[in-house]
Amino acid sequence: MSRLQNNDVVAIVGGGVIGLSTAYNLAQRCSNSTWPNVRIKVIEAFSKPFTAASSTCTGCFHYGFPESQTQPLKPLGKYSFDLWAAEAEEADFKATTGYRPQSCFGINPGSGQGLDELPDWVQKASSWNVDTEVLGTYNAVVNPTGVGGWLTSQCLALGVEILTGLRLVHVSLSTDDKVQAVTCYAKGGDPAMIRIECKQVLLACGPWTPTVYVALFPSSPIHLQWTTDAGDWVTIKNPCPTTQATTAFVSFANLIGEKLEFAARNDGTIWACGRRTLTAALPPPGHLNEPDESVIEELSDRARTWLNWKCNCHAKHASNDFQLISKGRGFRPAAKSGLPTIDEVASSELTDSHDGQGPVKKSPSGVFVCWGHGSYGLTLGMGTGRLVSQLLLGEKPDLDLSLFALHPSSNGSTASGKASSALPADGNGATGPQL
Repeated sequence: MSRLQNNDVVAIVGGGVIGLSTAYNLAQRCSNSTWPNVRIKVIEAFSKPFTAASSTCTGCFHYGFPESQTQPLKPLGKYSFDLWAAEAEEADFKATTGYRPQSCFGINPGSGQGLDELPDWVQKASSWNVDTEVLGTYNAVVNPTGVGGWLTSQCLALGVEILTGLRLVHVSLSTDDKVQAVTCYAKGGDPAMIRIECKQVLLACGPWTPTVYVALFPSSPIHLQWTTDAGDWVTIKNPCPTTQATTAFVSFANLIGEKLEFAARNDGTIWACGRRTLTAALPPPGHLNEPDESVIEELSDRARTWLNWKCNCHAKHASNDFQLISKGRGFRPAAKSGLPTIDEVASSELTDSHDGQGPVKKSPSGVFVCWGHGSYGLTLGMGTGRLVSQLLLGEKPDLDLSLFALHPSSNGSTASGKASSALPADGNGATGPQL
């Protein structure tokens, strides 16, 4: 039997790929008469959904994870990849997102092997080899902003209410520590404080999740351990005409020895990202941070060097064709362990009522946490959303989520010690945002 009943409200905090994918999957399941007709409200601090890291990424779907600490993500990666691929069978999804399978490439030193695989917008050198499995055997590239638009439209069509410009400031609990309502602050709104009665609340607010959690539940022994992982980026005008074959991801990291990747999208732009920034200060929810201008200039110079401004795909290119369209900084929701948290907080651990002796009684509280996907939020988004929707309904998830529970030491979340209401240090000298 479902834990939710007809007309129960689920509040999802965060309108990025995790929040919207969860809302989409939950709304789909609840549109079936087998499940209760619940009401879903997405609470987003920015003025529109998909504003933060979900849209400022390369837009790759895959399940080849190069870092050793992220190898355990492969089952979730394949599960999510297959769900995205199923959506891509629909023409509307493909047209909106520019979905193109087998379109991720890596440039390595070599003797010219595989150069024909590269899209026209990349220069080609005889001293390169092309790796078509840089992100694994199975991969695809999309326009992240297109994914955001598609998810938003799907959610709205299914009756999901998306509330923007709201910042969660309080969760009301019953005497037995179960969710009753959330209160949000609306800057410049009338009224300024908005109370939403709800049965469950999901914290899926990306890099802000740890500090939001500790502000909401300052006496909880749960402490989500996070680290700063920011990336400055630019989008530039694609020197080549936009076709289906234009969409592609190309990494130069193995050639130059540092992070450098380009991703062409179905809107005539190319997204470029360089080094990670590990000391940037995360701004408050609903705010963006300015990029480092020296990094922006470096990315621009790299684009001028590596992109094909003089190809023969259409009218003659000129060296001054370079056009910077936008620039910015994105913060990845990075857990210290490299693995996400996908779990419900036990009611006894929303406060300091648990004495730390013996196992925690997993009495449901209705407070769920889903964050820490790092660089792989878009990749893992649809699968994570499906699994979280199953958790919310009280179903057994399709995958074993024990690795992503709140307490295993491998996860980077700990139940030892009391979480402080002070802004937590991230281990790199930066501090979290004020709420």
